[in-house]
Amino acid sequence: MATSSLAHPSRKILLVVTTGGFTHAAPVFEIGRALAERGHTIEFATLEGQERWINGYEFITKIHLLGPGPTEEQLDAHYRRMRAWDISKGIGGTMESKYMFDSFWPQTYRGLKALMDDPATRPSMMIADFFVDAVKDMLVEYHLPIATVSPIMPILMMPCSYIPGEPGFQLEGTLTSETASMWLRIRNELVVILELPTIIKWMKWTDRMRRRAGVNYPVHKIKKPDYLIFVNSFFGLEIPRDLPPTCAAVGPLLSDTYPPLDTDCERFLSQHKSVIYIALGTHIILSNNDATKIIKALLRLMEDHLIDGVIWAVAKSGRQDLDPQKTFQTKQGEKNVTLRLADLLSNSHPDWLFSFFAPQRAILDHESTKIYFTHGGGSSANEGLFHGKPMLSMGIFMDQIQNTSRLVAGGSAEPLNKFHFTSDELHTKAKKILEDRDGTYYRNALRLMRIARVASRRKYHAADLVEELMYDNELRYKNGREIRPMHLQTADMRMPAYKAKNWDMYAACALGLTAVVGSTIFGSQLLWTHRASLIEPVQSFLTSQDWFKNILRK
Repeated sequence: MATSSLAHPSRKILLVVTTGGFTHAAPVFEIGRALAERGHTIEFATLEGQERWINGYEFITKIHLLGPGPTEEQLDAHYRRMRAWDISKGIGGTMESKYMFDSFWPQTYRGLKALMDDPATRPSMMIADFFVDAVKDMLVEYHLPIATVSPIMPILMMPCSYIPGEPGFQLEGTLTSETASMWLRIRNELVVILELPTIIKWMKWTDRMRRRAGVNYPVHKIKKPDYLIFVNSFFGLEIPRDLPPTCAAVGPLLSDTYPPLDTDCERFLSQHKSVIYIALGTHIILSNNDATKIIKALLRLMEDHLIDGVIWAVAKSGRQDLDPQKTFQTKQGEKNVTLRLADLLSNSHPDWLFSFFAPQRAILDHESTKIYFTHGGGSSANEGLFHGKPMLSMGIFMDQIQNTSRLVAGGSAEPLNKFHFTSDELHTKAKKILEDRDGTYYRNALRLMRIARVASRRKYHAADLVEELMYDNELRYKNGREIRPMHLQTADMRMPAYKAKNWDMYAACALGLTAVVGSTIFGSQLLWTHRASLIEPVQSFLTSQDWFKNILRK
């Protein structure tokens, strides 16, 4: 027992999630769950109003509140901006939201410092959502080991030469240079370059905010991180690439259990055999025009007998732009029928089930659910693949746009563009998936489901890396001084670039080769220039020798 506690001591680990919503917290909680199963104490730091997130995560023993969270008005404005944002026009449309989320840094920084300064609350490690930049300050100021959880490969870090553009800001249809045209590759690189004035303005704003908080060192950035980065994705959805030892694709980070079907969903799925499930994001505000196009396409799919039911999860905030008095014409048998949107939303029609919140994974796992219409967010894409459902994917912003391209490339989805999709397009693509005449969609959905289920076990690998880093960090510092480098960090990050890339060795070899070649050429030219004076003494010497004269006579 003594040996076990010495080799595997229990530690306090703080999970930190501030802005972004519960979908940012759930993956972090799954790593925390794996660590709690190993005997570690898990606590949670968040913003006010988000305490309910820990329901169902009983292993979290304490909550630390870091200050007020974003208001409903701020979030509403953010999601409206994201609905209107067009990546092809640059990143400027996202910056107001970036400023809003980053404005929570000061209170988060102060709150985490207070926890670090109190021996009773100081953790041995922090695991945070990628939005929480303040944890990087804890790494700098306290040498605290940290890990961040990101839905995609982090922006401006670990660049990959054959993946055009930057994660989160890639244009639709972008995968790798292998499949991208020259023009698409150039356009992807220009997305960030053309927005440099906007980025520089934001950087100056960030510096001023940090100085006001008494932080005078620059934002902690490093291409190869000296902290752990966990990507909540897997190779199959994520583009394969070389990664440093401090970065790992550990997704899909999903709970082994999930809420069962509620009474309404269970009854609906038992009465319908071919259902489309629609979830375009908890906070996405659906325009009445888009809802109209979607409903018209769904009615046509019903008339074609390709689906017999619709489950549509739309939160209260997402319905605010809908017109309940909107009507639709359809055929039921030989009859022409008029449907009113208000009746559909109130679940007055037996083949339509609108829900403010749906037990998504249980719905996706049900055999009656034949197709999933999603916005392609990280959690949604992971869940759709884990449960083996072919998808229609309409990315709204950031990783959703990338995931849509990747789902399509994986052969399990068809894409829709939020600005340009039509009712006819939606009907045609859904019909193509549902008919699946050559079995391609089923085959690829099954293939990716099997890969996702294997990959989902990698949350335990994430827990392994957390323990490795935590134990290494404790014993490589002595009296606050680093006595040896981080065990996962590659040596090139501690060397000057010229040495890490062997430029000095190449230069020495080049100089040596130049010296040898130069001296050879110089010596040859010198000999040639003075050949007469060099040859004459040799000739005189030889002609004076009897043995040479005999050779000449012969």
